[in-house]
Amino acid sequence: MDESNVLFIKNRGNSKKSEEKLEVDDKHVTIQSRTGGSVVVNFKGSESELMDISNFFKGVNEVEPLTLNIGGSGEVDHYFRGISEITPKEDGAYKLDVTLQFLSNTV
Repeated sequence: MDESNVLFIKNRGNSKKSEEKLEVDDKHVTIQSRTGGSVVVNFKGSESELMDISNFFKGVNEVEPLTLNIGGSGEVDHYFRGISEITPKEDGAYKLDVTLQFLSNTV
């Protein structure tokens, strides 16, 4: 993994399904932290780039565990909460938002 990329992994630890990965250059990603442990991952790019990202997340069920690794800083588990539609921006690029919830382990 490139140290400046954001990596998403689904099906981690699920022996019945193969692990799927999505790696996105961090110049196309911003992350907004929300209260209650949720984050919104904003993607910006061409329509075709965002279609690939959208297809990856559309294959994730709501509240399915998903691993997020930002710039090689380590894997953090989240639940998938939802995805927006791809929308055009004024600068000719497109935007897509994905909402994740931090997966906390209770003892």
